[in-house]
Amino acid sequence: NDLNPVSHKYLAMNGVKNRCPESRLKLYNMDARLFLRKLDEEGIRYHHVLMNLPAIAPEFLHVFRGWTGDYAQRPMVHVHCFGGKDDAASDDALARCARALGCPLDKKVDETSVHIVRDVSPKKNMLCVSFRLPLGVKNVERIHQFGA
Repeated sequence: NDLNPVSHKYLAMNGVKNRCPESRLKLYNMDARLFLRKLDEEGIRYHHVLMNLPAIAPEFLHVFRGWTGDYAQRPMVHVHCFGGKDDAASDDALARCARALGCPLDKKVDETSVHIVRDVSPKKNMLCVSFRLPLGVKNVERIHQFGA
């Protein structure tokens, strides 16, 4: 899935170049939140979610509030975000994700990890926060309408 129509076009071209049959590669050109809801409504199970827009990706996590999927097979979520270079950067990134989810992240139960993707400026790194979708999201009120 990619909202950018040009990226979507090249994804389709790469699928052809790499001889990936259409039956194995499903392409969508949708807002990420609506795309995840579509998968859930159609009962399509997914194992990983990659949110790779570091400036805003954590804010998209609210789409999981009230998630009704299979909690025995919670997807692994990978969220790119910007963070500082101090010792608190990992905890700050986890806290930002938890706020958007509306529930805490348990470092052990939810298998959380944070790693540096790259150095982007003298005071900023790009981070990747990974975690299993927390069990607590099922108890958070579902958001039905998303802002622009």
